[in-house]
Amino acid sequence: MTGPATTRPNCDRLAPYYHFLESATFGRAFQNARCAFLPEVISARRALLCGDGDGRFLARLLQTNSNVTVDFVDLSACMIQLAQRRIARLGPAYRQRVQFLRQDVTEFVPPSSGAYDLLATHFFLDCFAQEEISQVASRLASWAAPQAKWLVADVRDSPNPISHIWTSAAIRALYAAFNASTGLRITKLPRYTLALTAAGCQMQQEKITRGGLLYSSLWQCPAQPGETHP
Repeated sequence: MTGPATTRPNCDRLAPYYHFLESATFGRAFQNARCAFLPEVISARRALLCGDGDGRFLARLLQTNSNVTVDFVDLSACMIQLAQRRIARLGPAYRQRVQFLRQDVTEFVPPSSGAYDLLATHFFLDCFAQEEISQVASRLASWAAPQAKWLVADVRDSPNPISHIWTSAAIRALYAAFNASTGLRITKLPRYTLALTAAGCQMQQEKITRGGLLYSSLWQCPAQPGETHP
């Protein structure tokens, strides 16, 4: 939950502690969720990462794919600084392949021509209210190349009645923590999978972990701009 929303959460105070808090609470589960389908996108050449926070997925992507260039968009200056330092430690060749952009994705305009063949929104779509999420998904999809891949990792409320007790409580706790530390005013998880489907994307693979709480999915964008699927 490191990305921007129209409610303008400020992740700067949280940024120095985010990795530690995530690891102390969930171990490597969140990072594993981010990277669940990384082998499926090794042929990507131009990627857009939204709200990737301290850049751990960015680093893995650059190390796995030696040809990809990345536009990294995040609203938090401190998160971007952490990501920049992480990539700088990998060496100049890695840093040259990333453009760091401190912007709200609802106002972002791709800085160069050409569509993205990879989109990644990890623990980002949960920062938008239900009334915003469809517009955000459509906006992102409009920048995608035909049949581009879209990686999503996020929390979800399990449909299983027993697991639902745990996932619902965990989601409420996560939102309470982020509301207190960032000013995020969202309190309810949006139906982001429906928003991606409405934007014309099709889910290709999914992986559910942590008792139904963590949801990783690989989507394919439409073959033609504006195309939707039943």
